[in-house]
Amino acid sequence: MKTEIMCTFHAFEEGYRTRNLDRLDEFMKLFSNESDAQMIGIGATVPGAYEWFTGKSEIKEIIESDWTYWGAVHFDLENIRLSEKNGVAWFSLCAKLEQLEPNEDSWTFYENQMKELFENKEMNAHDRMFEATHFGMRRIREKNLGVGHEFEMVITGTLIKEKTWQFHTLHWSMPVE
Repeated sequence: MKTEIMCTFHAFEEGYRTRNLDRLDEFMKLFSNESDAQMIGIGATVPGAYEWFTGKSEIKEIIESDWTYWGAVHFDLENIRLSEKNGVAWFSLCAKLEQLEPNEDSWTFYENQMKELFENKEMNAHDRMFEATHFGMRRIREKNLGVGHEFEMVITGTLIKEKTWQFHTLHWSMPVE
């Protein structure tokens, strides 16, 4: 069973390695069709809000963004912690995000993300200011570290056995620096 599950991880790794937007629809077959499937980004704090994506169409949006604006993600699949029982698998793995290029186009993208934080009415004004400022400073710091810098990550989640093993929940996190 673990061999089948690892096939899903290898296809996931290949997608993030090649970042071919023309193959994004094919890549999305790695995700469950369940309406509550989710991908939780590194900046998420509230379900359904900033970087907390539910359903395949929202998950596709964040992956497209990752492939366009992020660098290379290196998954440590050799040391994955993986368990499975009754058609459900859960895992944790380490990864690194390597900044590949300056990507000056990302500044506008980040600015729009900050605007979303400011417009989040589920947070009070203090929290909106704090989150937007923290987000902005982190993005400036990331860019200033330059090409070649690697950021440590941990990814956890679950897969479910449908016709094949598919991701149901993914949570990406980075340690606070």
